[in-house]
Amino acid sequence: MKTGKLIEFRVEELSEALGKAFAADAIKDFDEKDEAQCGGCLHKTDRLFVVAETKRHALGGINRKKLGLCGDCVAGLIAKEGWNIVSSGDRF
Repeated sequence: MKTGKLIEFRVEELSEALGKAFAADAIKDFDEKDEAQCGGCLHKTDRLFVVAETKRHALGGINRKKLGLCGDCVAGLIAKEGWNIVSSGDRF
């Protein structure tokens, strides 16, 4: 069984972490509203989610492969693929 963390990034955080070149290149459509396009449905969103082992790996995946999904696409993947969700805290 593979495991990973669901890591959330706001577009502003991605731009700061990866630089302005990222904004024009790795996020498919970056505009004055600080929105990005989801790598799945291509809808605009203010945050992207990545499943990765660490935040560093997630940033690398977004930078190299233009990974990153909106919340709706992540929820669809969880349901379609039958993922198990395990909380690391006492929230559930």
